[in-house]
Amino acid sequence: MEFDIRKRPSNAILEITLDDGERIDAETGAMVSRTGGVETDTEIAGGEGVTGMLSRAISDEREMTANAFTATADGEQVVLAPDAPGDVTPIDLAETGRIKVQSGSALAWTTGVEKSTAANEVGNLFSSGELTVLAMEGDGTAFLSAYGAVVSREVADGDPLVVDEDHLVGWTDGLDLSRESDGSVKSTLLGGEGFVTRFTGDGTVWLQTRDPLVFRQSAGGD
Repeated sequence: MEFDIRKRPSNAILEITLDDGERIDAETGAMVSRTGGVETDTEIAGGEGVTGMLSRAISDEREMTANAFTATADGEQVVLAPDAPGDVTPIDLAETGRIKVQSGSALAWTTGVEKSTAANEVGNLFSSGELTVLAMEGDGTAFLSAYGAVVSREVADGDPLVVDEDHLVGWTDGLDLSRESDGSVKSTLLGGEGFVTRFTGDGTVWLQTRDPLVFRQSAGGD
């Protein structure tokens, strides 16, 4: 499998080239196009197919399904794109280890990646109240999407990181998190004081440079 991320960072698209028998899994609705030799499959979480890896405990209806794209010949292509304008970044899970992400940030993942709910571990940290926290791990690549550009910040022992939580995309497992209100940020939904997340420990945090809730409101979303 080969991949190319084009039109970065404002309007990124993910182009995947597959050889015979290779597969890429993606969130429902992410496909822009595919060549004729790519077969597709969609299953409910908890089944025996592509989304059997997903926990039935995931509450977001969209996260209960995923699409599998499998090549029937060498050189077949799939083009994927996120809902919001912004960047796509690849995360090598063999290098980072287990990560946790906002459910809407998981655009696609290669075979060997396991995806499950992490809500029982960290709760719903986000002030939107709409997103599930997912865990991704295994020997493969996860492609995360963001509203705006993706930036990474390192957290070291004794040097915590404080983040406006609506800008969170994901973080490496093992970081300790605490949530607190902060007058320096505003709640997108209520207009009052917003929340920040404090990361301590040793690891990496990925952030999006724009607030997706602002995009949803301007687009007339709920």
